[in-house]
Amino acid sequence: MALGPIILCAVIALPSSAAAGLLISEVACGTSGGDWVELFFDGGPGETVNIAPLYVTMYFGTNEPLGTDPVTLHAADLPETPYDDRYAVIHLTAPGIPDETDFTGDTNRNGVLDVYCSNYSGSLWNTDCVVALDTDDDPANGGMIDFIAYSVMDESFNSTMESYLRAAAAAGQWTVCDPGLVQQCLVPLPAEGLAAHQSISRRTGPDRNLPEDFATTPFQTPGRPNVFSGPGAKGTKLFSLPQPVFTVLPYRTGHSCLEVPLQILEPCNVRFRVFSPDGLMIHESPLHRAVAPGAFMLKWDLKGKGRRASTGLYIGVVECTGTSIRKSSSVKFSIILNRYK
Repeated sequence: MALGPIILCAVIALPSSAAAGLLISEVACGTSGGDWVELFFDGGPGETVNIAPLYVTMYFGTNEPLGTDPVTLHAADLPETPYDDRYAVIHLTAPGIPDETDFTGDTNRNGVLDVYCSNYSGSLWNTDCVVALDTDDDPANGGMIDFIAYSVMDESFNSTMESYLRAAAAAGQWTVCDPGLVQQCLVPLPAEGLAAHQSISRRTGPDRNLPEDFATTPFQTPGRPNVFSGPGAKGTKLFSLPQPVFTVLPYRTGHSCLEVPLQILEPCNVRFRVFSPDGLMIHESPLHRAVAPGAFMLKWDLKGKGRRASTGLYIGVVECTGTSIRKSSSVKFSIILNRYK
């Protein structure tokens, strides 16, 4: 049997102009489970970009391109996908895990497009460091697309990282710093570095290649728009609840579970209980330990003491105890359960 022509395919690095609109949106460099960087495509109507040939790198050590199969970001979120198509989350030191691509979609069903790399084993430094989006892992050959530099501001800056900073300035991707004034051009971190739940997030507005484009935040939002503050002043509340009454209509909506969305404002332990109007506890959740700031969902399967809860009024109570501050708080809310068809 005759064979048709063999077509050889190669991954070709995109010129930086072809990736215009791609931005580093969020950096998590103090994690316990693997550092990651979020990319965002701020393109025009209908525009897309394949990020697979690109690199997300601190240049140091060994790095690899994001993937071989296409990973396409869109300028607008597509309603037919379960994740926001404008974002991808790059896990920098997670070799051996298959990427989520145009062919696979969101395989782990976490609502995020995840890409896994086998980069420098030390991942991102949580002291002085840079993060670049580039066509390769050479900072000096003109392929740099976006860049960020940060520091704990200890009156010194790593000389190797400074050389990458100078290359970014030469490429027009970061602020030019005068000798001896390098720290004026860095995103400041706390003296101890970022905590595991914190990240460096891009502010809204145009990319000015300045440290003021970014800020540290306690709300990690991989694959979603960045959040810089929650309801209420920091330090006065551990969490917030969006509404005082929840109505559940399982036969009309097809939902057999109550979902209670919280906004966690400080790292804390969380427990959820449900009571009958006369004070009898009918549901108690496990203790959710060390919940990081950000969105967190509590669920009740509409059962009480192992049996299906009947139509009626119930009282929900959420209790939080701070893990990094000495504070606890609780909030009560009403649950209206209607099982009538």
